[in-house]
Amino acid sequence: MVNLIAVQARVSLDVYESPETFRQWVLELTEEAVKGLPTAPTLVAFPEMIGFPLLLTLGDKGTFEDKTLTQALQRFLKGHWLELLQQAIKHRHFSLSASFLPSAVPAYLAYKNAFAEAAKAFGATLVAGSSLLPRITEEVSRGTHVTSPKVYNTSFVFSPTGQLLGRSQKLYLTPGMESRLGLARGRLSDLHVIQTTVGKIAVPICLDAFYTSVIDHLDGLGAEIVVMPSANPLPWNGRWAGNPSHSEGEAWMKYGLAQQLQNRLHIRYGVNPMLVGQVWDVAFEGCSSLIEKSNDGTTKLLVQARNATSTDFVRATVDVNKVAR
Repeated sequence: MVNLIAVQARVSLDVYESPETFRQWVLELTEEAVKGLPTAPTLVAFPEMIGFPLLLTLGDKGTFEDKTLTQALQRFLKGHWLELLQQAIKHRHFSLSASFLPSAVPAYLAYKNAFAEAAKAFGATLVAGSSLLPRITEEVSRGTHVTSPKVYNTSFVFSPTGQLLGRSQKLYLTPGMESRLGLARGRLSDLHVIQTTVGKIAVPICLDAFYTSVIDHLDGLGAEIVVMPSANPLPWNGRWAGNPSHSEGEAWMKYGLAQQLQNRLHIRYGVNPMLVGQVWDVAFEGCSSLIEKSNDGTTKLLVQARNATSTDFVRATVDVNKVAR
């Protein structure tokens, strides 16, 4: 038996005031997520984009005065133009996303250290949502440093001892903010299955999990649990652009993991944590959920968040070894 938890985190700018405020918020959410659960291997999954604001807020208190994300980006560019120019010359690369390079290492450390500590403190396998980061590595002589200037929507997975087990980079960028920022796209061949204490997990980020080719790939690799960190910037009860007869929420439930997990050979559970709340002028809504594939190949909703705008902890204790034959 294992515990599966999707953390529906309500975000606001104040939690990004410093690495310490972010750390404390992550620890409090993780503590609440695991409270009262039976003793068993535990998976705690956080939402997409949860680490992104750190890139703009650390070291620049002025961004808290800005009303829009565009204003925050303009302020950041104005304050870091020389560093940005140096990075662009060093890496021979420039895009709007490259503007995050001057703050990438401190944002990476604040994000990584908070979730690594939470995983270790509560003995859980932890999917740390995602942030927008270049490829960063740590080495004894060079320290923590950027190895590639391209910026990806990246998710980390930590072991119950706080060790980094793997990273996922988003393949399919959401039209709007992600595509306008000039983010790089991950490759399907780099999307791996990670062996953990709760079983074999895979982490396709948000839109990626709507693509059958992505889930085909992960099922073929033997994934048992698919974690889909998400941040939906559209009204949950508003009309879905793909078919106005559905609401946004109805489309997620109909065409997301509940559909993609049907008749899979290995995948048994889907975990979809969603970001809610607002940073600058960008608001997020969504109902986090857990999906189970039954022995006959059909899927069912195990549990769903109570509403699309509040912090919630969507939890279930399941048997991941009951794989249909």
